[in-house]
Amino acid sequence: MRQWHQTPLEPVQSTATTTGCCFRRKDPDLCGRLYATALLRGVGEESIRILLADDHPIFAEALQTLIERSMPASSLTIVGDLAAAHRALAAAPRYDLAILDLHMPGANGFDGIERTLARFPDTKLVVISGAASAADVSRAIGLGAKGFLPKTLPGKVITAALQVVASGGTYVPADYAQPGRASPPRNAEEAASGLTPRETEVLALLSTGQSNKEIGRALDLQEVTVKLHVRNVFRKLGVRNRVEATNAAVRLNLAAPRR
Repeated sequence: MRQWHQTPLEPVQSTATTTGCCFRRKDPDLCGRLYATALLRGVGEESIRILLADDHPIFAEALQTLIERSMPASSLTIVGDLAAAHRALAAAPRYDLAILDLHMPGANGFDGIERTLARFPDTKLVVISGAASAADVSRAIGLGAKGFLPKTLPGKVITAALQVVASGGTYVPADYAQPGRASPPRNAEEAASGLTPRETEVLALLSTGQSNKEIGRALDLQEVTVKLHVRNVFRKLGVRNRVEATNAAVRLNLAAPRR
């Protein structure tokens, strides 16, 4: 049975034990516009310690149920304000991810992001919000957040996004991305250094002509997670499709030898 406290919420520790997905949103049009649309099943074999700071119990409980069912090896700690989040981050053991509501008590919007990353610079911070604009998303990422999750995202996409950020990537929903404002890498070395190890593996396999499903089998990843990595690779390399990504991989000496 879950335990809830009056606001501000005290930390509640939950270890996931089942599989599935609790979010019931079925919006194919929205999913088609997001980076990931495939059904996500069985994600969560890797243990991820997650801190959620959100003062809305309904969303917090929904996310807790999602973690329990879809990421069975992971755990979630819930707090209700920024001060409690900072206390949790200061305590051992270290969290793999911290999810902060942009407008929760004590956050003062983007000031909360800046204060959190100034005090805990190594934290992989994901921002969530019930309402946001592309400018808000861009500003959060510019301040150092590794992801931005509108609360309206389907649960399966939220799960995939958390997996991507935990592995060292960045997640921004396609609806909020501003590709026209992205600055392309100044040189090949800069582009290569911006890729995470997992993104480098994905790029190498992509350069051999493998599909997302084949890459997923090779790396033991769900197809939806591979799609997120491919999107990140495209963004970081400043390319628009697989052909351009393959050419970039060859120039960067990151292409895998063809069989």
